Amino acid sequence: MRTTALLLRFLLELALIASAAYLGWTLADGGWRLPLAVLAPAVVIALWGTFLSPKARVTVPGWARVTLEALLFGGTGYLIWQTGAPTTGAALAALWVLDRVVLALTEGAPSALEANGRGIA
Repeated sequence: MRTTALLLRFLLELALIASAAYLGWTLADGGWRLPLAVLAPAVVIALWGTFLSPKARVTVPGWARVTLEALLFGGTGYLIWQTGAPTTGAALAALWVLDRVVLALTEGAPSALEANGRGIA
């Protein structure tokens, strides 16, 4: 179960990056479209790599990690909803919540994707 949740987490991370590019393109006008479509996912990747990845450069408390994730997934889901894709936006946020719950409930369970057994919940 934990391995499946970790795979879903990876797919959600990719969806978050793609969604940021989509929003940069959709919400910008004219000459700002391409720069924002490139910059928005770059910002998401930088935040994720710095604070949220298993090998994050900056260690933050668990509550701060969950808060940052909630802001990223919830905010992106809301903006996608506002661009005319309410089902997609709600699905992104809801799947993140479900995945977070499963990861928290399976903390400490063995997974082939966690070599040292260090959890992410």
